[in-house]
Amino acid sequence: MTIRTIPMFDYAEILGRTLAPETLLETLRAYGYFYLSGLDAAVPPRLFKSLKENAETFFASPMGAKLEYYIGHSSNHRGYVPTSEKGAYSDETARVYEAFDIGHDVAWPGARDGRDYRLIGPNRYPTHVPGMAETLEAYYAANFRIGTQILRLIARGSRLAEDHFDRYTTRPASQLRMIHYLPNDVVVGADDVSMGAHTDYELFTIIHQASPGLAAFDRKTQTWGAMPVFKNTLLVLAGDMLEFLTGGVVRALLHRVVSTGEERYSFPFFMNLDFETEVSILPVYGKSEQRVVVGQHLLGRLCRDFPYLRARIDEGRWRIDFDLQGQEFQIPGQERRAQS
Repeated sequence: MTIRTIPMFDYAEILGRTLAPETLLETLRAYGYFYLSGLDAAVPPRLFKSLKENAETFFASPMGAKLEYYIGHSSNHRGYVPTSEKGAYSDETARVYEAFDIGHDVAWPGARDGRDYRLIGPNRYPTHVPGMAETLEAYYAANFRIGTQILRLIARGSRLAEDHFDRYTTRPASQLRMIHYLPNDVVVGADDVSMGAHTDYELFTIIHQASPGLAAFDRKTQTWGAMPVFKNTLLVLAGDMLEFLTGGVVRALLHRVVSTGEERYSFPFFMNLDFETEVSILPVYGKSEQRVVVGQHLLGRLCRDFPYLRARIDEGRWRIDFDLQGQEFQIPGQERRAQS
């Protein structure tokens, strides 16, 4: 039997500046993830509880009520995602999950110039679930505050001013998902997958898991391992943008969801910079002429995941002025893995 070390930090260590930035970055380099505990002040237990209760109520609604908030009826990628909105994952045995997506809530820009693909604008919530808007907005804000603290620690560890990234998170392309894995008897094999293997597209992901199912890929052993669930904790996974900024020193964590047939809820928050932010490898990690626009990389990946987005672009309803296929990046000295 192999006993794994599980990296876990107390959030007070981050707020109290007793966690060395180098320790956090080394942990992400070695594991690709860490857990956060001691969150009562940042995410009160009642907020975790309310989050799950709202998810249970909404997803138990009749399909017609949920489809009134279908994400494809939104002009800025907000709302209900049915099981039929299947992404292009080759290893996804059977899609048995639905979701509800929100983002940074802001009034529409003054000029609606046909560039809604920037994912800017207000959230939309079902009126038949009392308190859902307030709960999700509070949970989004709490995760964004935690993400900002983590990002400031990363900045310090990268020999930058602590507030270096603050100017790039004024209208962040950060999203929050409520995901509901339906109870089912479709998938029976131990390795059958409900959500296919992928890396997340943003800086990092902050996940609250209500039950097991998430698995991460260990590059050293070339094996998949189950990610344990701890009550009232958060799991932080490295994403694509952090891999790019660090020149591959920190690698985005490849992960998937294995279906157990049991009902499951998961609440990932994807911490990101503003859509228009152009980034390059940070100087401490090397030199490269390559530049990546955060939102263009994100949209390129989302178009793989959401058929309605591909149709919207193919039909010319969104005027894209960049090459979606050209948003893959190359880390100097590394072969960029395929994202399947």
